[in-house]
Amino acid sequence: MTLTSPMTPPPNPTGNGASSSTSTSSRQKQNPNARGSNVANGKYQYIRAASEGGDKRMLDVIFERLRFTIRSEWTEGQEVAKILETFEDVTLTPPRRLTDDEKDDDLMVEIWKEDVKQHVSERRALSRAKEKLYSTIWKMMTKVLQNKVTGQEGFIERSEKSDVVWLIITIRELVTEFDSATPEILSVGDALEKIVSYRQTETMDNADYVKNLLALIKVYEQYCGPYGFHIMELKRINEQIAEAVDRDGNPYNDEVQEVARNALIREFREKAIAMQIIRGACKRRYSGLKKNLATDYGLKIDKYP
Repeated sequence: MTLTSPMTPPPNPTGNGASSSTSTSSRQKQNPNARGSNVANGKYQYIRAASEGGDKRMLDVIFERLRFTIRSEWTEGQEVAKILETFEDVTLTPPRRLTDDEKDDDLMVEIWKEDVKQHVSERRALSRAKEKLYSTIWKMMTKVLQNKVTGQEGFIERSEKSDVVWLIITIRELVTEFDSATPEILSVGDALEKIVSYRQTETMDNADYVKNLLALIKVYEQYCGPYGFHIMELKRINEQIAEAVDRDGNPYNDEVQEVARNALIREFREKAIAMQIIRGACKRRYSGLKKNLATDYGLKIDKYP
């Protein structure tokens, strides 16, 4: 598969070598930044930085269309479409190892070998698809956004690896104005404000509401770690782990404590996100639920997640 270099700029929005007779209307159809451009004439053909008018809604539309294209037209590695939805890497589970009894079964061994060959083939296809997705997204970005991405720390290393997850997350940060042009402490505050002020509209279904909220949270977490987590909670968790003992009454070793600590942090993050989902849920549809939860909590009955 021949892939365009990630450094290849996107098509010139005004065209290369266009004659002076080119109409204003024609240039607007090619230029994503032209006044009056809309869905029909190319508004969603390019991924634009916030300074160019790009925003989260526009980016979501572009990614949704790209997901559809991958699932309907790509002949291999269609699993990469999920990256555009979860902003997390996708991997394939290898065939399980044979048991000692199965190793003595010639038929099972042959089946296992075929499964391994299939897995290797699918892994290679997935790797190629990730490179293709990186290149595809890069070519959809405007020059302004490309320049912002190339200025990010670690760009060269990530680019050489065609790290598409990093690219997507970085784009989301830049489109939501979370970039190095703003002092980090202000960017963190802006990202948090967008989370706590986000609300489900009366016409928005629950799946879209949760997906959009999680996308905002992931941007915040790139800089601040697990959402909702704070130093006092870490102190409480460390105290809880320090007091835990095994069946023989002995303290757990460092490795076990670290596993337990990470599990408790994940649990706290999930609770914080669940609370935020309730907080921003549509008032018209869920005001009763919110009122009941608050009333019960006031009566020392905690039914929150």
